[in-house]
Amino acid sequence: MKFRFCGDADCPDWVLVEINTLSRLSSIKLKLLAQVVALGLINPPINMEKAEKLFSDSKLDTDIDLKACIACISYILTSTTRFNCDSNVLQNELQQLGLPREHSTSLKRVIDDQVSALKEKFKQASLRVNPLEHFSASVDDDLKCAILELKINGETQNVTLTPHLVDVLLDNLEQVRKKMVELKEAS
Repeated sequence: MKFRFCGDADCPDWVLVEINTLSRLSSIKLKLLAQVVALGLINPPINMEKAEKLFSDSKLDTDIDLKACIACISYILTSTTRFNCDSNVLQNELQQLGLPREHSTSLKRVIDDQVSALKEKFKQASLRVNPLEHFSASVDDDLKCAILELKINGETQNVTLTPHLVDVLLDNLEQVRKKMVELKEAS
């Protein structure tokens, strides 16, 4: 069966197993744990002390089950946000997977409260492996080449470009710009 919160794919088996563990928590504790996880995703790291306090009086194993529940909730929150799944759809799909109605309602409320902050956090982190901090460009008339100075992760790198390479780079950037304009107009 396909689930929208999983990107129209099958739900991973480990999530199915952990749904059973989540079901053994009270819906209130699940909601509080989900809030702790959501805040940890937005502003890492996850506050494990708070999570352990919530888990301490449950009949579940604090070490293994707590980490598994956090991983499951994190997956649900992340996937729901990533695939832009409606919270009502999420609630129904979690019930189909065996999570009690009260529990799925609790997770739905956390998603409703935190989805915009999660989206913003994920947007900031996407496609940013090594952010460019500073750059400068100059032309060396003696060598007849362009010199780019790039500062990435606190390290400065110099790149020397021949006139042919500058032309190729400029042509590629113009093609990318045209494609971006076409995509923007198409949407």
